[in-house]
Amino acid sequence: MTVKVETNLSKLPTWLKTSTSSGAPQVQTEGTQRKTLGETPPIVVRWADHPDLVHLSTHYGAVQKARRKLRLLSGKDGKVLLAKNTVGAADDKGNVYLGVEFLQENGGNDALLSAVMAHEWGHLISNTSKHGNLDHLSWEDIFKLRREEESAADVFCGRMLAMMGYSPDAIVQFLLKAQSGNETLKYYAAPIRGAIIQEAHRLHAQRDELTRKLFKKSIYPNPYTSRIILADE
Repeated sequence: MTVKVETNLSKLPTWLKTSTSSGAPQVQTEGTQRKTLGETPPIVVRWADHPDLVHLSTHYGAVQKARRKLRLLSGKDGKVLLAKNTVGAADDKGNVYLGVEFLQENGGNDALLSAVMAHEWGHLISNTSKHGNLDHLSWEDIFKLRREEESAADVFCGRMLAMMGYSPDAIVQFLLKAQSGNETLKYYAAPIRGAIIQEAHRLHAQRDELTRKLFKKSIYPNPYTSRIILADE
């Protein structure tokens, strides 16, 4: 299967609204649904109430290290919150949510954790200034827009993984396992999402390799073309 991927973020859709990235459409009043790309926010919980996960949120913990890398590479500073009812989500206030159960099962998998965070970071940087009232659209159109938004975040995820030096294999396998028997109109099928992430990763890695060959003796490091090994400052 061949999937065409646009890896230039300036060419990604600029009229999509991002609120959060998982769940069902918001219910505004009983019996009435306002058409929106946003979702019901996850339930935020305290890191201190989950001592088995606290180490991930410390300065040198995996979550904060990934956050610093993504902030450096994207120029977008997001706040990471622990939450229930989600694997990962993002809102329009600069918050990224990571699920308790997801971290309990995968907190030691840096490649997967970074991939989930990178996908949500892709939602944080979406340009939402041109979105309008969506009530005139059909639900079929709404879900199409949501799939495009998720695809843009997947492209961003693939690029960031290449820049951070991680393989996309962990997130691809996770998506395939997670969607099995749990298909949704919000996302493209897991094999397509995996192909998008892999292609974005491949294209960026290819461009990065060419850049390194052309500018072997450069003394001006650029975080957008340099692989990040550590970002602990």
